[in-house]
Amino acid sequence: MVVAGPNGRMVSIWDGGVGRRWVTDRDRYERMHAPFGAALMAAARIEPGNDVLDVGYGLGSRTLDAARVAGGTGSVLGVDLSGAMVEAAQARAVDRALGNVAFEKVDPQVADTADGAFDVVISQFGVMFFSDLAAAFANLRRSLRPGGRLAFTCWQGLLQQQCFMVPLTAALEHVPVPEFDANNWSHAAFSLADPSVIKATLLEAGFEAIEVQPVVAAQFQGSDLSDMLTYLKRSEFAESVFSRVDASEAIAGWNAIASAVAPYASEGGVFLDAAAWLVTAKRPTPEVTS
Repeated sequence: MVVAGPNGRMVSIWDGGVGRRWVTDRDRYERMHAPFGAALMAAARIEPGNDVLDVGYGLGSRTLDAARVAGGTGSVLGVDLSGAMVEAAQARAVDRALGNVAFEKVDPQVADTADGAFDVVISQFGVMFFSDLAAAFANLRRSLRPGGRLAFTCWQGLLQQQCFMVPLTAALEHVPVPEFDANNWSHAAFSLADPSVIKATLLEAGFEAIEVQPVVAAQFQGSDLSDMLTYLKRSEFAESVFSRVDASEAIAGWNAIASAVAPYASEGGVFLDAAAWLVTAKRPTPEVTS
């Protein structure tokens, strides 16, 4: 499926197999992102009665958190590129009897949101996939009321991700260095890895009071070593690293990964560090002239 528009490639990816796979692995991703979600909600400072926009909400966990805080006098709108995620999030809202939340399949980069419609815009790892970051953030800034708050998490660089580098380094003892596809969604996930890019992008988009703070957390990878390896073998990691190797190289690579990851396994599961940026900013308030 090819989708037209400035962000058409990402729409095609997330509204296809990637989005469906995230819904299938919902419980795993919930645990993986939970530490970062807690930091995001604290930074967003949502209050009862606030109107909130959640961008690229994925499985809807933070959207539902925001709805509980905003309460009956507030509202929350979640927008995402994936139809499968819209359906899954809507079902979760119904299960929790939350009537102040709605979900839409919309590209936030070009969404026609009313000027000043929201008090807070949040996003948990959902703002890195825009084809034009400055234009997308300018659109989000317009959606905020003057003085309104933006809070989001995005990934730090690939080399800072222990959860990726430990298995990758082990595999590279036995397989060639992979050619990572710049058009893959997982590559785009690091488009805001440089904090100077974050600040410059938000300034260009018209934000002020920009703050970027590191958040590093032990991230759930699996209930045990076997569960983690099963997940990795069906993930973009396996596609990137093992798609061009022969059977003997693949076996050696996976055995090396198992040995490298084993020290991180405990009764509670397998945990390796993941590193993110927690970003906050504001839409400027117009100066009052006498």
